[in-house]
Amino acid sequence: MIASVPFVQKTFDHFNALCFDGGLPAVPIVLTKAGTFLGKMEYKSRYGLFGIVSSHYDFRLKISTGFDLSQEELEDVVIHEMIHYYIAYRNLRDSSVHGETFRRIMDTINRKYGRHITVRHRGEPEQNLVRNGSTQYKKHYLCVSTFPDGKRGVTVCASTKIFELYRLLPKHYDITKMEWYGSIDPFFNRFPRANTPKIYRITEEELSEHLKESVSLKCDGHTIEPI
Repeated sequence: MIASVPFVQKTFDHFNALCFDGGLPAVPIVLTKAGTFLGKMEYKSRYGLFGIVSSHYDFRLKISTGFDLSQEELEDVVIHEMIHYYIAYRNLRDSSVHGETFRRIMDTINRKYGRHITVRHRGEPEQNLVRNGSTQYKKHYLCVSTFPDGKRGVTVCASTKIFELYRLLPKHYDITKMEWYGSIDPFFNRFPRANTPKIYRITEEELSEHLKESVSLKCDGHTIEPI
């Protein structure tokens, strides 16, 4: 079957009551002919102190009409996106797009209600690893600064301002070391893209966790490249 607004709305309402205790507010449903994804929960983020995400808003559930699915498969797509909605709406922490929190909720729903939700929609192209909002995979240029007390801070640099920030950060902050990385970890989406010198404090635990799959870069103020 091909997705329709009435079907998606009915599915959302049913599983909102069944799986989420009716706790998810109604969300606009947008149909698209996209051929690169089956479903996507889009939203924007508000930032609080130190650039940390404080809440999310302007949610939209996008479902593609470019795929002919069984009713069960289409329902699972909607529920999958509802899990993303639940996590973002409640501002829950997760280790990645489909991290421990997502998988715990997914596994509970699958076990309790006999669903077959997976971290990747069945039949969806491999390239669909992109999401909007705080969970979108984006290319980040990171400068990790070390302060005299050993604590760390991160700057997510605008690509056009890397070399300017290379020169200005040590002038605006008392730092003993600067390290550069390339990363697509959605964790760093929560930090504003810096055009001017700004360092956001981050715990060593968070930093180590989210730099695991990053690429170490060498920056000399004129070029930046993998080490």
